[in-house]
Amino acid sequence: MAIQKRPYIKSEEAGEKYWCRCGKTENEPYCDGSHERLNTGKTPIKVSLEAAKKVAWCGCRETKNPPYCDGTHTRL
Repeated sequence: MAIQKRPYIKSEEAGEKYWCRCGKTENEPYCDGSHERLNTGKTPIKVSLEAAKKVAWCGCRETKNPPYCDGTHTRL
């Protein structure tokens, strides 16, 4: 349940995922609804994966290409 200075590398199956934008989830990097409970003002980003693949989800929440890691964490 913390923002981190590295990506979350996950092997994902095809389907819809919701990337947590607020960083308060208990299920990184996926949204668990904490933004609503904590009134963060941030909503998740819905991602539709058409095929199984490895994904580098942003862990620092500063990426310029949300929800994917773009290396911004190396400059924080």
